Amino acid sequence: MTSSPTTDAPSTSGSSRRRPSRLVLAGVLGVVVLFVIALMVGGTSSSTPKPPGANVGTQLDTALPPDIANTPLVDETGRTTNLAAFKGKIVVLTDFMTLCQEVCPITTAVLNQVDEAVTKAGLADKVQFVDITVDPARDDPARLHAYRSFAKLLPNWTLLTGTPENLGTVLKYFGVGYEKTAEEDPPGIDWLTGKPLTYDLTHSDVLIYLDEAGHQRFVIQGMPGGSGAALTDGELSFLNDEGRSNLTDAADASWTGDQALQVVSWLSKKHIKSAS
Repeated sequence: MTSSPTTDAPSTSGSSRRRPSRLVLAGVLGVVVLFVIALMVGGTSSSTPKPPGANVGTQLDTALPPDIANTPLVDETGRTTNLAAFKGKIVVLTDFMTLCQEVCPITTAVLNQVDEAVTKAGLADKVQFVDITVDPARDDPARLHAYRSFAKLLPNWTLLTGTPENLGTVLKYFGVGYEKTAEEDPPGIDWLTGKPLTYDLTHSDVLIYLDEAGHQRFVIQGMPGGSGAALTDGELSFLNDEGRSNLTDAADASWTGDQALQVVSWLSKKHIKSAS
């Protein structure tokens, strides 16, 4: 802004120079303080959390159909529930089976570390981790309950089973394929009963994120990187040769714990510091 013209020449003497008012100085200082605070709490638009790129997963925004959201499932306490019950929370959902010896224990351990970061950030009541079994014949509520201690899961985990028909409906919708296969020779030993396993299942490894509205927002296919995964002693001892190889074989990994956490940060609109 220019000043009004005047015919008098401005004085150059030191005594006649005007100093900035205290009000102006206070205003400038206030702006600086607010800017610093914005940077510290991530208040600028440039600091808004973003999801990983397409090389990690697929971003979408699809509401769960009512028949999928309301399909009856059963939790580890024997209580009937469904996916609609988690509406209002961010859901991190994956398929698994308690007797998997190759990938599931690694996935569980990596996601449990993600949950540690979520809990430390004060979001445990806003984010739910959900495992849906592909092996209902063996994974009844009692076994799911025992698995919670076996894997040392945090409180905001829900383990789900159900009838083969209902599980098939839900898992098929999420693109999870699975089939019964022969057990390896010699067979693995059940970590719960101590008896030899009689069959195995091959299945997809899919990580699905739902937002608070019950919309599917991000999907990751494949196994996680196992390096640094904090498996329990029980999980480590239960891994077979392929599982132990997966712990160190980064070439076949599709995602990391930090990338899984990045999706939660994006959906919660809050930067969450990794716990690893």
